Amino acid sequence: MSTSESNSTQKAQTLYEEGTRALSLKDYETSVDKLGKACQLLDSAHGELAPASGDAYFAYGRALLQSAIQQNTVLGESGQDNKVDVVPPTAQEENAAIKSGKFHFEDDEVPEGDNDDEDEEGEENRQDDDFETAWDILDIARVIYEKSKDKETRLKLSDVHLCLGDVSIETEKFDSALPDYQKALDIKKEYLAEDDRQLAEAHYKYALALEFSTTEADKAGSQIKAAVDVFKKRITTLEEKEQGKGKGKASAANAGDATIDNKEIREIEGLIQDLEEKLEELTNRQKTEKEAEALLKSFLGAPSANNNGGQQAAAASLENVTVNDLSTMIKRKKRANEDEKADESDRKHKR
Repeated sequence: MSTSESNSTQKAQTLYEEGTRALSLKDYETSVDKLGKACQLLDSAHGELAPASGDAYFAYGRALLQSAIQQNTVLGESGQDNKVDVVPPTAQEENAAIKSGKFHFEDDEVPEGDNDDEDEEGEENRQDDDFETAWDILDIARVIYEKSKDKETRLKLSDVHLCLGDVSIETEKFDSALPDYQKALDIKKEYLAEDDRQLAEAHYKYALALEFSTTEADKAGSQIKAAVDVFKKRITTLEEKEQGKGKGKASAANAGDATIDNKEIREIEGLIQDLEEKLEELTNRQKTEKEAEALLKSFLGAPSANNNGGQQAAAASLENVTVNDLSTMIKRKKRANEDEKADESDRKHKR
């Protein structure tokens, strides 16, 4: 490696470290700037799609995604507002708080309403571009990581797929998120223990995409159940670990570890409760939707010997439903018109 390449690599490493530090602090603007420059320097030193550039591109893509989510939250609701945090805060980035003062009007003579519409439309278009850019950069990281087959790189690849799925969720392309979440889940299942909280996260994100899928919504519940199962296995592991410590020689370190384990158990129990409530809500909603769909089909379908019983049952179920009956209004209007014509005829005869 030449001196120039060595200097570029060293500078890129410094920018990468500064960028990832800014990312952890949720300073996404600084993170995007530094990580973007790091990727450019690494491409110059090693060529495009070099293995040495994978981590920088992944971090850059995550920074772009979080920046876009932050701006999207300013405009409205994030696509993952209802998500449950299933991994510890140190293992994933949280959405940044909304920054105020983002909208600015320079021309006071222009009606405020017009400015609102133009600014909102411009911001929405820019948000689409931001998510598209994040997708493109994350996809570069995916291509780079796919070249390696070692465990560490494969797990990084699974995280890239999770982020790609997140981009689809944020842009409400739920069906597009499904293959990425499925791929991430498959890789994590291959390398992680059955009680690893990362598995629970992958199952839940997959469930979120399935819930709003146009074709596979009925599979969402099974993924939530899978996330709950991971958590229950995690609790069992922690309890067995605590029992093992109790059999050993007591020490301050053991006592401290037991306190940490108990804290995690309580946290997981709360998450299980949240997921079970989510599952119940999802199950009830889907049941109601299926009943409504069946009811509608029974009325729209042609009468036959096979479905006549279903139609009668559907009709019976509607007997107690209050509907807006317009027939009396129609009759009343017709009667009023007839009376009016009769009065007019009487007036002509009197003349």
